[in-house]
Formats: sequence, structure tokens, C-alpha cells
Amino acid sequence: MRLFGSKNEEVEYLPQDVLVVLQNDGTAAIAPITDINDERVYAESMDGNYAVPKADVKAYTGPRGRIFMYPTITENVEDCQRIAALERSTVMRQITHFAPEVAEEGRGLPLGKIILIGGGILFFLILVISMVSK
Repeated sequence: MRLFGSKNEEVEYLPQDVLVVLQNDGTAAIAPITDINDERVYAESMDGNYAVPKADVKAYTGPRGRIFMYPTITENVEDCQRIAALERSTVMRQITHFAPEVAEEGRGLPLGKIILIGGGILFFLILVISMVSK
């Protein structure tokens, strides 16, 4: 890193896609987009998370990336936030979910451990008998 950079240096930047949710009351929420797929646009902001159907947004290109506009009413915004919360909880449930069959299999001792313990006891008995008989 140079203290005094030249004007010819190019500054690398990553484009940032944003979702702009326009509401009927004249307010707008601007949220950075974290994921886009064929069905929805997912954005997270301090005001809340949004999962908006991709067919309902209109895309524009700006100097810093794509801008997705979502004109809506207050009820739709609440629905989008609720859908985003549901998707997040579903993902968290899938991450933390474990198969109960695997946990139940570990309850009994495996055959290998039983044979090992039996062999150790048999060896100890032979050792004790041989010492007593001398």
C-alpha cells in the first residue's frame, strides 16, 4: 500500500446489488442483496430481511451494480419479511438437524468392543490361573 497513490491507479470495487422497496406512504427501504435465484431476490438490512418474488421486481443498472425496484404496499412488505424469516429458520433447522437413527444406533456396545473386553477378561483369568498353579 502506498501512502501517496498516483491518479492512474485503478481502484478495484465489487458491484453491490440492492433492493429498493417503495411503499405507498412515501418511504423506501434500501437493502443489500445477499442471494438471487430463479424464484426470488433475498436482501438483508437493519430494518428487516426481504424475500421478494423475482417476477415482481423491476431491474435497473446503476454505477455500483444492479438496482431491483419493488413497488408495494405495507402488507406486501410484511409478507416479504415474514417469508425471509421463515427461510432463515428453515435453513437453520436444516443445519442443526441430525438423523435420530444414528443417535439410537450408538446406544449398545458394538460387537468388536464386546469381543475385545471378553478377550481381555479371558487373558487376565489365564494369567491368574497360571500364577496360582506355580
